[in-house]
Amino acid sequence: MKAVILAAGKGERLEPITHTRPKPLVPILGSTLLDRLISQVKRYASDIYLVVDDPNPFKGFRGVKLLIQGEERGSGAALKSASRGMGGDGEILVVYGDLFFTDEALSSLTQVSSENAIVAVRVQDPKDYGTVLKDSEGNLMRIREKAQEQNFNLINAGIYKFSSDIFSYVEKITISPRGEYELTDALNLMAAERKVKVVEFEGPWIDVGKPWNLLEANKLALEMESSKVNGLIEEGVKVRGKVMIEEGAEVKAGTYIEGPVYIGKNSSIGPSSYLRPYTVISKDCRIGFSVEVKESLIMEGTKIPHLSYVGDSVVSEEVNLGAGTTVANLRFDEKEVSMKIKGVRVGSGRKKFGAVIGGHVKTGVNVSILPGIKIGAFARIYPGTVVSRDVNYGEFYRGE
Repeated sequence: MKAVILAAGKGERLEPITHTRPKPLVPILGSTLLDRLISQVKRYASDIYLVVDDPNPFKGFRGVKLLIQGEERGSGAALKSASRGMGGDGEILVVYGDLFFTDEALSSLTQVSSENAIVAVRVQDPKDYGTVLKDSEGNLMRIREKAQEQNFNLINAGIYKFSSDIFSYVEKITISPRGEYELTDALNLMAAERKVKVVEFEGPWIDVGKPWNLLEANKLALEMESSKVNGLIEEGVKVRGKVMIEEGAEVKAGTYIEGPVYIGKNSSIGPSSYLRPYTVISKDCRIGFSVEVKESLIMEGTKIPHLSYVGDSVVSEEVNLGAGTTVANLRFDEKEVSMKIKGVRVGSGRKKFGAVIGGHVKTGVNVSILPGIKIGAFARIYPGTVVSRDVNYGEFYRGE
């Protein structure tokens, strides 16, 4: 069996994280979302093909073959690119490159006797997904994109098994109203002529399409891992619950950790820091004196040296927060925190959600960042300011 991971696309909904990295390379504990997908797919596929826009960020991945999508957009165009680079017959696994799920999703799919099958999951709010309609025998009737009816909550999970016949249907599709070639259009054509089995999956599944989904995925990953301590913990450190501390990391005296918490390679914590549950600190980070971090993802090489608070936030790589920087995570009226996604304000579904800070951002001392704020990569925040609106890529923000 061959496998195709569709990893092209701009990842606009994840901005500003994707200002400096492709969406599949977002961190999941000590690796990336794509690392995780490749390791899962390898159990079932002898050859793995990765469809990308730009091959350069992906050249370090061994055991996969890179295919360039080209100018045409959409999942259907990506599979067209795969068909030209793969060749041959046989069964094919197709997986979207922005998904977090457990291994049971693939095992249940590959065990189905039908040549063609898709994984479907039930969600509370289906409006952002393609709704799966199936017949009484569990065969696909149609996928309806962006359905609004709440009672149709079985959605397309973006995990498929196909015969090579799928490529003939992909060649028949035309551009959609969104200006893309949609894989679901090809799937609907196939379902009209052949049986496509619907496999309902009840395990963990997350579409990592919005910044808070990245926090959810890391939270699930933390819950699935076991404790390990390969780094140094000084005397005077208090640890409660599960921790994962990688080689070269050190936790200095006076620090208090409430697990589950992950600390990456060569990171330094403390002295007298406070890491609260579901915090993920990536490699080469510096969390300094009297810093509190709660349920946040701190990416590679970031420095939060002293006297700062970061709550329920995503902080990208090589960020430096000045002393006294506070990232608030609770609105004053305690209502749901929303955030602008592609120019439209979207509810996060969370009462507590902080900021999303792009790569290489620097803040001056005593900066306050309000909940639901996005700060673009390479921005600079002037000392003493209150960040009350989104900050653009590379902007020097002096306050309103």
